[in-house]
Amino acid sequence: MSAVDDLALFVREDVRDTFRERQFHLLVGIYVLFTLLVTYTAGQASPADGSAPELTSPLISLFAMLTPLLALGFFASVLVEKRASGALKYVFGLPVSRRAAVLGTFIGRSMVLCTAVFLSLLAAVPLAAVLGVTIDPVRYVTVALLLVLLGVTFTALAIAISAIVRTTTRATVAAFGVFVVFFFQLWGSLPLAVLYVRHGFSYPETTPEWVDAVAAVNPVAAYAHLLAGRYPDLNNGTLIQPPTDPAFYETPSFALVVLIGWIVGAVGIGYWRFRTTDL
Repeated sequence: MSAVDDLALFVREDVRDTFRERQFHLLVGIYVLFTLLVTYTAGQASPADGSAPELTSPLISLFAMLTPLLALGFFASVLVEKRASGALKYVFGLPVSRRAAVLGTFIGRSMVLCTAVFLSLLAAVPLAAVLGVTIDPVRYVTVALLLVLLGVTFTALAIAISAIVRTTTRATVAAFGVFVVFFFQLWGSLPLAVLYVRHGFSYPETTPEWVDAVAAVNPVAAYAHLLAGRYPDLNNGTLIQPPTDPAFYETPSFALVVLIGWIVGAVGIGYWRFRTTDL
């Protein structure tokens, strides 16, 4: 069996696992439920200027928090649970490599999350038409792709956690910690803390540019900068407000590189640790 066949087999089985465990159904149900609620609420709203209510902005405000939270919550323990149940010992008794296990799990879970996001956004279209809520198709699809990219990034982080830790409890705690650090801007506080200590437990009169550069490497910040470069009028749904005059590390192109870097780096580190793990 070739490496490609090996990987394809694991991806197929991993996706089937989400169906057998009803994880796919639950994930789609959560997304669809929240999407329909937001669409209905938007349909009941009356903009001050008398125009028709618009759907993209309220949806992205919710999904920007919901997507990382669900990716970490659903996927951070997937490999840990298989290890605890002994399923991985059976899997590796077959011609399946550990690289295929980590990469295949990442691809399979990313496919599931992307499907859930797109199905929920499609479900909102007929309800929006009935309620008179406007949808710009190009804007809607573009925002969906950006949300999917954010979701895939946090799926990679979840799989890395699952490949590194040894118990489901540690996986849950680590996933919660990752969400808090990135989404609530604690990541941006870390370089400030380092600066404070290095400057003799006081802040300098001017903040070095490297502090803002480190803050921009936060995947949530990168997503906000990427969205702001395409649709600056949209609320990105995070606590991070992109500057009006962005530096090069706050531009959409750099933000895209940051998100791709997190995906590749997280999966790579996860595999590097998992290949030597004692099952």
